[in-house]
Amino acid sequence: MAHALGVRMPFEQVPAVVREWVERSLGSSVVSATTQQGGFSPGVAARLVTASGRRAFIKAVGLALNPDTPTLFRNEIAAMQGLAAHSLPHTPFLYDVYDDGDWVALLLEDIEGYLPPHPWHPHDAARVLDGLAELTEALQPSPWPEAPVAAVRSETFLSRWDQVITDGLAVPEWVSGREEELAELARTGLAALAKGDGLTHWDLRADNILLTETRVVFIDWAHAALAAPWADTVILHADMRGSVELPTLPADDGITGFLAGIAGGLWWGSSQPAPPGLPTIRAWQRETALVHLDWLRERLS
Repeated sequence: MAHALGVRMPFEQVPAVVREWVERSLGSSVVSATTQQGGFSPGVAARLVTASGRRAFIKAVGLALNPDTPTLFRNEIAAMQGLAAHSLPHTPFLYDVYDDGDWVALLLEDIEGYLPPHPWHPHDAARVLDGLAELTEALQPSPWPEAPVAAVRSETFLSRWDQVITDGLAVPEWVSGREEELAELARTGLAALAKGDGLTHWDLRADNILLTETRVVFIDWAHAALAAPWADTVILHADMRGSVELPTLPADDGITGFLAGIAGGLWWGSSQPAPPGLPTIRAWQRETALVHLDWLRERLS
């Protein structure tokens, strides 16, 4: 699957009060701001260099750009603050945060790395899967106990087969006539997902990972939530499918049901109008839904 693309705002266009906060936090004026592409957020994502030579990465968004993204950034702030207590090499260091009720921003460690390209290279995939296994173990139980519960927060999304049925949406040929079966399977997955108490990233794709010579770093924790320990592995395997040989996951009804839930949520979502500032999301959802449905068909055969 291709990386997602958002419409980024240049750092120079954020409100002056946010830019002033950045320079106070970094102790020097910003002399260079390089916008980074990838991801869905319509806000600012830029690598900064100050007059003193200090480097940092900024993420910032305001309500006018997208009314939901500031809430996601607040979730990421709480997650990053919990992760900071563990000093994990697989997560970026958080320098400072900003929130005036409208604009929300994070100043993070600037990491010299690269996004794993699509199709995935076997060496990159192996490194990332190993890194994820280490991270998953370190986050059991969650360093942020008050994190939202994925099965609660995402219940509507993971139950969308009911809406697919109600709306009479066209589905791939092999799915036609099995929508009720997949809806029930998704309910099984949702129940299994709720049994976990570890922190999961919940949005693992190649464009949320940075690789350096010595580190695998998982970035963009805006969707972090409590879930079963296999959740992030399932999500990441879906991103890698078709690129590399992957280990077979256990024949577990919870995992299969989780796949069904994701597929239904993405399929229904792809038929909706695009939200403000996120023009590419619906095409990405359809493409990703087809990947999950293909995997689901394999597991059900």
